[in-house]
Amino acid sequence: MGPAPGFGIRDRLRESGPFLFSWASLPGAALAAQLARLPFEGVALDLQHGLIGFAEAAAMAQAVTALARPLIVRTLANDPGLIGQALDIGASVVIAPLINSAAEAERLVMAAKYPPRGVRSWGGLAAVQAAGLSAADYLAQANDVTMVFAMIETRLALSRVREIAAVPGLDGLFVGPNDLSIALSGGEEIATTGPETLAAMKEIASAARQRGLVAGAFAGRASSIPAYERMGYRFLAAATDVELLRQGAAAVLEG
Repeated sequence: MGPAPGFGIRDRLRESGPFLFSWASLPGAALAAQLARLPFEGVALDLQHGLIGFAEAAAMAQAVTALARPLIVRTLANDPGLIGQALDIGASVVIAPLINSAAEAERLVMAAKYPPRGVRSWGGLAAVQAAGLSAADYLAQANDVTMVFAMIETRLALSRVREIAAVPGLDGLFVGPNDLSIALSGGEEIATTGPETLAAMKEIASAARQRGLVAGAFAGRASSIPAYERMGYRFLAAATDVELLRQGAAAVLEG
C-alpha cells in the first residue's frame, strides 16, 4: 500500500520542472487551507521566523494534508524534539536552519529517521493518518517518504558545503538567500540576487548535484525564481503569505 499523494514528493522531485511551494508565516488553519488550494505544489510552515506556534502548526498541518498537499516545515532549530514534532504532525519535508557542519547534518538525519537509520521516536498519530497508512506501513515507509533538507546560510556553512552534502541520508540543501547575503556582506545588505550571493548559490547547487541531492532555496517572490532555476534550484519557496496579500492588494488598487 502506497502513501497519500502528499508523501510522494521524493518521486515528484525526480521529475523535471521546478517544485514551487507557498510559505506560511502567519498562523491559522483557515489560512493554511487557502494556501493549499492555490496552484502551488506544497505549503511550508515557518516555525523559525513566522508567528506560528506548535499547536497552531498542528492545526495548519491537518488543513494542508487533508487537501493532499505536501506539508513542508522549517523548524525553529536543529533539535531532535522539534524535528520529531514536525514529522509527527504530518510533514513530508523538514528543513532545519543553520546547519554549519557535517556533524550537525548528521544529527539532523538521525533525528528524522527511525532505527536503524536514526533515532526518531515513535508516536506520530497525525503523521500516520496524513500518510493514509497503517501504523506498521508508516513505520516501514517513513524513512523513504519523508525528506530532510539542511539550510546553508552562513559563511561557515558555505566553506563546508561539500562536507555537509556528503552526509548519508541527507536529501537536499536549502539556501536562505537573505541570511546568506547578510553573512557575505558582513551585515551590510540583503541582496538575494546580488553577484556574490549568486556565486555562492552556484557553489551550493554544485555541491548538491555532485552528491545527487536536491537543491532548494527560499525565493519569496517571482522575480528571484528564474535566476535560481538557471543554477539548478528545483525546490523553491515561491511566495509568502504576506507577499501574496501585498500583491493582491496592489492588483486591486492598480486595477
